[in-house]
Amino acid sequence: MVNLLTNKGFSRVFFDAIPQLALVLDSNLEVHAMNQAALSNCSLKQRDYQGERCGEVLGCIHHLDDQKGCGFGPFCQSCLTRNIALEAVKVGKTLRSKGKLEFLSGEITSVFVSASPFKYKHRSYVVIIIEDISLISELQGLIPICASCKKIRDDKGYWNRVETYIEAHSEAEFTHDICPECTKRLYPKLSSKLG
Repeated sequence: MVNLLTNKGFSRVFFDAIPQLALVLDSNLEVHAMNQAALSNCSLKQRDYQGERCGEVLGCIHHLDDQKGCGFGPFCQSCLTRNIALEAVKVGKTLRSKGKLEFLSGEITSVFVSASPFKYKHRSYVVIIIEDISLISELQGLIPICASCKKIRDDKGYWNRVETYIEAHSEAEFTHDICPECTKRLYPKLSSKLG
């Protein structure tokens, strides 16, 4: 497997062109290849990860929970990356799931993890792509909203229109329309003509 991706052929160039972290794992979740995005993020060189498991390479905080390493700690049974990789190999199809990863740095990142199984030389492998969605999932938790006017209070104590708040805390943009109930209330003559 390593030989397939260590050369400068199309498969290696293609694999390195993926902008998200991409790893090739075997059925024991040992890393056999990483793309440039993963190498840059993990600060590893090609030779450093041979024989290591996914959580060890990525710097998952839970790979230290057990002296045997990644896959053996109490948290590992609910690990997003582990479970989606194993399930994808089991069912033989690509799976995608959303969750959080916790790193040794203390960072907790919201991610989409995609897992695509494949066979090579009669062995099962899975390509894992980890996509950081922190910016997309910024809006979470409790949001203080006025019970009357529906303005939202921000972290600085200012009250903002819902549209202003959501545009400032996500990549969503608003366009406006009028629902049927408001059309009836605001434009009763127009509403009666429309039937």
